[in-house]
Amino acid sequence: MKHLLLLAFLFGCFWSVQAQVIPEFIDKPAFYDSKKKALVELEKSQYNTTAKAKGLFKAEAGFFLNGSSSPVKIDKQQELSFIVKVQPGTDPTSVFDLVQFDVKNDKRVFITSKATVAGSSNSFTKIDYQVKKIKEGVYYLIVPNLQAGEYFFGSKDFMFAFSVTGS
Repeated sequence: MKHLLLLAFLFGCFWSVQAQVIPEFIDKPAFYDSKKKALVELEKSQYNTTAKAKGLFKAEAGFFLNGSSSPVKIDKQQELSFIVKVQPGTDPTSVFDLVQFDVKNDKRVFITSKATVAGSSNSFTKIDYQVKKIKEGVYYLIVPNLQAGEYFFGSKDFMFAFSVTGS
């Protein structure tokens, strides 16, 4: 009887590890749809830079994506979960920033710096998220209470964009 229980326990553990959905590639976050128990790829793009003079004494610079909305739509929920695989020993918050786009003239724009005659600023608002370890090098990125809008996870090389829809 002990052997049967042990075998059932081991099978259950193996099955739960196999059932967990894990991204194939490192540093590529994906939305975890808990209803379908599936990963949804985010819109991946390289950074497109923009710089714009705003009158004689002001300028701003940043990044943009074409289109006023991402093709990746996620219904507004109390908590959104994303899954990412990183190099073991790496903190995902040191790799990815979560930021909201502004929508301007059929583009999603993220301003990183503003300059005036008096000086410049290079600050922007990052959205906090929690990290929960699934296994070594694989994490949930848990984002509570995102409002409807356009967002992206930014890494050093790519933007991974998505839309939160609904009210």
